[in-house]
Amino acid sequence: MDRRPSTSLTTALARAPLFSYQPDDLPLLQRIDTAYLRAQAIGRAWKLTAHDILTLSPRFWAMHSDNISAVAPASMALLTIQYNLAAGTIAPWAEKRAELRPILQKIMNFDVSGQFMLTEQAHGLDAVNIETRADLQEDGSVILNTPNDGAAKFMPPTIPLPNISMPRYGVVFAKLFVQGEDRGVRPFVVQLSTAKALMPGIRSRLIPERAGAGPLGHSITWFDHVKLPSYACLGSFAKPANPRSAFLQATYRISIGGLALGACAVPTSGLSAYVLGKYSLRRTVMSPNTGELMKIVEFRTQQIPILHALAQGFVVNAFVSGSDLLRMVGDEGVRAEVRAGIAAAAKAAMMMHVQESCIQLSDRAGAHGLYSHNQVIALQLEMRGACIAEGDTLVLCIRLATELLIGRYTLPAPKYPDSLAARLEAGLFNEALGLLNQIGSQHRSEAFNRMILPRCKRLVEAIGQRFFWEAAKEAGVEQALLDVYEAGIVKHSPVWFAMNAGVVDAEGWEERAMTRAMEGGCLERWLEMTGAGEYVTAKMMTQEGWHRFVGGFPLHQGPERREVGLGDEGGEVQMTGLTRAML
Repeated sequence: MDRRPSTSLTTALARAPLFSYQPDDLPLLQRIDTAYLRAQAIGRAWKLTAHDILTLSPRFWAMHSDNISAVAPASMALLTIQYNLAAGTIAPWAEKRAELRPILQKIMNFDVSGQFMLTEQAHGLDAVNIETRADLQEDGSVILNTPNDGAAKFMPPTIPLPNISMPRYGVVFAKLFVQGEDRGVRPFVVQLSTAKALMPGIRSRLIPERAGAGPLGHSITWFDHVKLPSYACLGSFAKPANPRSAFLQATYRISIGGLALGACAVPTSGLSAYVLGKYSLRRTVMSPNTGELMKIVEFRTQQIPILHALAQGFVVNAFVSGSDLLRMVGDEGVRAEVRAGIAAAAKAAMMMHVQESCIQLSDRAGAHGLYSHNQVIALQLEMRGACIAEGDTLVLCIRLATELLIGRYTLPAPKYPDSLAARLEAGLFNEALGLLNQIGSQHRSEAFNRMILPRCKRLVEAIGQRFFWEAAKEAGVEQALLDVYEAGIVKHSPVWFAMNAGVVDAEGWEERAMTRAMEGGCLERWLEMTGAGEYVTAKMMTQEGWHRFVGGFPLHQGPERREVGLGDEGGEVQMTGLTRAML
């Protein structure tokens, strides 16, 4: 396995002044501006084209698994919105409408901020019921309007960015009305702001920051009779034969976006493992047996989370680096539901891996793991948003598992049906199918709600794990890494494997995989293969780096040494007016 291909494009960028400082102490609006400038710099380094977006080229996926996302995770979220959602929705129509091409080019160049505005305050997962209106006029223009506060667009950033002179455009979803008739949801291209201010008829309120995540300017947005040209409608004015299918087609980039955000699990897992691995290799404690100093990496409890995170990063990277299943996601000849299903299963497994690994890696760094300047916990909190963005992971799992169980379609069959990953997937599916048969196959019943819904997430995660294991197997990922990944699958479902696959000791299975990996002396080599070294800013990783970091803290010290007894406060306490008032 070679080092990840993205390093050559963004290694220098990671050390550039724009990326080499922590903006947490800056005022909020400056932090928002920094996130956009970083996203712009990454986008211009990759130079994606509309062809990359439309075909989901290897370059498209490589950008999303670039290690730079571990340095600027908030900016990577902006890039996914910019290229996958905004440009991806506009690009097919720009091929037919010349008026849209300059707008698309500005988005591709990152001269403007592109946004995707679907959900509303009153409509999130039921976005098919959005209330924003777009009324067709006799002259062919469209009037966009927010009829009530519940219809205000929720989350997409719309506040102006005057300090960096970056206008905004949005793909705004609204229900199209023609002569009073509801003709279903359509996306519309709307200029939201100039370089300095919002466009007439548009109002926006900045909402509070998300906990632990970089601010992007998330907002609540209202439209007051905003007039749009006819070409702004990305779709026909005719009433669709199947409104649900038309809605899914209009929003199809969401499923791609979920997978694209999930691909950030590759650098997140790799960099987090790198940080804890290097820290564990330099941190020493006194051995209780010999009284000599020993590296904490020698403890199996340190090795386990590091090796699992590395294995997950490498097998997921095999999937996003050109697996057959990933190519199917971009193949328009494949049924749309199947493409969305592959993306949903992959995202579910990616999110499971990155959340569990980051928590354990952060824990094994002790007090250091609690601070964002050491990156691991900060990355975990950023990835929390990815679990919800572009489709809540749990809801995606419920929808996919339900459709598979009732037989609406099937996903590609396992290439290695005797593998433990494939056996788990088949077993969980058959168990759920047996329960469904017991309750009479009524997938909207209360019994289905109680008995099947809680099983959906684990079933879909197992499908995604099988995808990754197969991709890694075919890509030639080292057997020791495959063994560790497989041990993680077993450890995650120990009861099932004990009852159905004869694996009665999941921890023993894991112990043997870990021992083989450590005996081969592969740990340090695998850490370097992540390519994360050029992107790490964690202060705890080296003793020298930590001392330099501490040296920058404000220093508080007492007066020159003198004889002071306990309880000697050294004089009268000086109180401010506020202190006196509190007392």
